[in-house]
Amino acid sequence: MDFKRVAIVGADCISVSIALGLKAQKEPAEIIGYDAKAVAADMARAQGAFDRVEREPGRACRGADLVIVAVPLPAIRETFVAIAPHLQPGCLVTDTARLKAPVLHWAKELLPESVFFIGGHPVLNPAIVGSDPLEGLEKASADLLRGALYCFTTPTGTSGAAIDASAGLAQALEAHPFFVDVTEHDGLQAGVEGLPDLLAIALLQATVDTPGWQEMRKFAGFRFATATEAANDARERCTAIFLNRENILRRLNALLGELVRLRDLLTQDDAELLEEIFVATAEGRARWLKEQEQGMWIKERATNTGHIPTAGEQIRQMFLGDIATRRKRGADRSRKE
Repeated sequence: MDFKRVAIVGADCISVSIALGLKAQKEPAEIIGYDAKAVAADMARAQGAFDRVEREPGRACRGADLVIVAVPLPAIRETFVAIAPHLQPGCLVTDTARLKAPVLHWAKELLPESVFFIGGHPVLNPAIVGSDPLEGLEKASADLLRGALYCFTTPTGTSGAAIDASAGLAQALEAHPFFVDVTEHDGLQAGVEGLPDLLAIALLQATVDTPGWQEMRKFAGFRFATATEAANDARERCTAIFLNRENILRRLNALLGELVRLRDLLTQDDAELLEEIFVATAEGRARWLKEQEQGMWIKERATNTGHIPTAGEQIRQMFLGDIATRRKRGADRSRKE
C-alpha cells in the first residue's frame, strides 16, 4: 500500500477506524475528511483520524490517490455526483456499503473512466469486537478492523494494480482481503440483512396499533424490542431491500415456506415435530454463535486475489455440505437405534 493522500467522505465508526489505522502506519498518509454533519468530521479530527477537514466532499477528494466513500446507501449516488469532477486520474475509489451491485452500477455511470472503483465491505471479526452493533465515533479505533473480513467486489476489467492496492489497504489494517463476486455478495446479504429487516417490519405491522395493542404493549419488553430493532434506520434499510429485491424475493419465498410449515404443524397439533424443529434450529444457532466467537470464517475465506468464487460454486458448497451433514445425522441415528 502506497497512498500519499486519502480522502474519507463520511465519518462513521468504520471509516474513522480505517483512518486511524492508516495514521498508525510507519509512513502515514495525509488524510482529509468530510461529513455532512460538520461536528462528526471535527470530532474525527480531534481523535487524530483526519489531518484536515473540508466542508465540501469534492474539495476533500482533490489530489487524493485513495477515496473512501462511507455514507449511507441512499446518499452514495449523489456523493458520486459531487466528487466525480474532483477526482484525479488514476486514483482508487472504494466504499463501505453493505450492498454492492447498485454501488458498482452508480460508479460505472457517474465516476470518470480515468479512476478505478472497487466496492468494499468490511465485516468486523466478532471474535475481537463482539456481536453488539458499533455506533458512535467513540468506538472507533486503529485496530477495529484487525482480523476483519474485508470484502471487495471488482468490476470487469479492473487492473491488477488496483486490486493489489485494495488488498494492501486491507492488509495494512490487519484485515483479510476477500475478493468476491458481486452477485454472490448481495445474494448472501439478502439472507442475513434483508430478511431480518423484513421480519421486523412484518412483526410491527402485525402488532403495533392493531386491535389489542393497547393491552399487548404492556407485555412488550426486551424480546420484542430486540426482534424489531432492525426497523431502525428505516430509509436506508428500505433502500437496501428494494435495490436487492431479486435476491430478497428468493430468500423471502423460502421464509414464507417455513412459516407455512410451522403454521401447519400448529394446526395439526403436531407438538413432537414442532419441538424437533425448535431443537434443531437452536442447535444450528448455537453452532453459528460458537463459530462467530472464534472468527472461524477467516480460515475459510483466506486471501485469494487469483480466483473469485462464483455464486454457483458457493451454492454447491453450501448444498453439498448440507447433504453431508444430514447423512451424518442419519447415520448417527441409525447407530443409536
